[in-house]
Amino acid sequence: MIRKSDVVVIGGGVIGCSIAYYLAKKGIKPIVVEKNGICTGTSGACDGFVYMQTKKPGDQLKLAMLSAEMYLGLSDELGYDVHYQRPGGLILIETPELLKIMEGLVSKQRALGMDVEIIDGGSARKLEPCLSQKVMAASHCDLDGHVNPIDVTLAYGKAAAAKNAEILTHTQVLDIRLKNGSVSAVVTSAGLIETDTVVVACGIWSPEIGKMVGLDIPMRPRRGQTLVTEPLAPMFRKVLLDSRYIAIKHDPELAKHADDEFMKLGIGLSIEQTQHGNILIGNSREFAGFDFRNTYEITRGIARYVGQFIPFLHQVNIIRTFAGLRPFCEDGSPILGRVKTIPGLIMATGHEGDGIVLAPITGDLISDLIKYDQTSFDISQFSLDRFLQ
Repeated sequence: MIRKSDVVVIGGGVIGCSIAYYLAKKGIKPIVVEKNGICTGTSGACDGFVYMQTKKPGDQLKLAMLSAEMYLGLSDELGYDVHYQRPGGLILIETPELLKIMEGLVSKQRALGMDVEIIDGGSARKLEPCLSQKVMAASHCDLDGHVNPIDVTLAYGKAAAAKNAEILTHTQVLDIRLKNGSVSAVVTSAGLIETDTVVVACGIWSPEIGKMVGLDIPMRPRRGQTLVTEPLAPMFRKVLLDSRYIAIKHDPELAKHADDEFMKLGIGLSIEQTQHGNILIGNSREFAGFDFRNTYEITRGIARYVGQFIPFLHQVNIIRTFAGLRPFCEDGSPILGRVKTIPGLIMATGHEGDGIVLAPITGDLISDLIKYDQTSFDISQFSLDRFLQ
């Protein structure tokens, strides 16, 4: 069977579904090709942080702030509750060395106009009474929040379909055909789709798509493991991370050379409570290839580590664990925009742990690029070309 489409979006995760929605909203009918089901990959195996403090100062932070504003009205726009809340967030600091790192980061963020501050441990415990005395300080920002990542992905997918986007699940991309060096068609297990525009939005699988057109996309999966507790009454006022989480995110080499057992395992603290009362406790950042499994060493390490900051969690039952693979680029930034060497090929991938927070703005900007051949925010620094020079 041969189809024709304005745009083919490869990937049915939060990024692909967001792009499909904003394209359809702007009058462009896309076809989404997903090899499994919607939200069966990384988007369905992650936390829901919409965090500003974790972003690199600069354009990545600016994009996150724009995206967070879009989340405020997203449930109403999509007609589907994505459970976005903005209670503010704390990044917990336990040593003078980590305090120095966080002071430098906060200074850069404040210079960009973000309302964030360093507070002492006592002030942190007033905001979050469950914290132990181990917390000597924290950075605090009222813009931080969280969302249900599965609901966000499903909401975008359903809203895109309602606006006549076509979504092909359980459909494998087998090849991308070029004509005179430009995109001309996508070969799938469900038949040929003729198109002159393809968006690569399939996260950790993007390098496999790149090989089809001779591209080497410098990305690899980074595993994150998370524990899920039994449902509890509301326990937390804020969403919580620790400064090690930030350090490992921005400098993976720290885990390799650290003496501290938790740092060596790539473990940092992340805490959020869902609308159903379950507490998500994480998490790790590990290079383990395409291994989706949880491991005893890491899950036990997370459980031990979190108890140092929030002692009552040692008394709470863990009902399950999960692991997801994040698409990690070597410079820590996503890959967005046109590939200059292959007209018609557009990248929207490599968000690593920022896919949820950046999904709305990514979808809006990529759809603008396709519709108008320009974007309201300059994304040129995120181009794949930065790795090809």
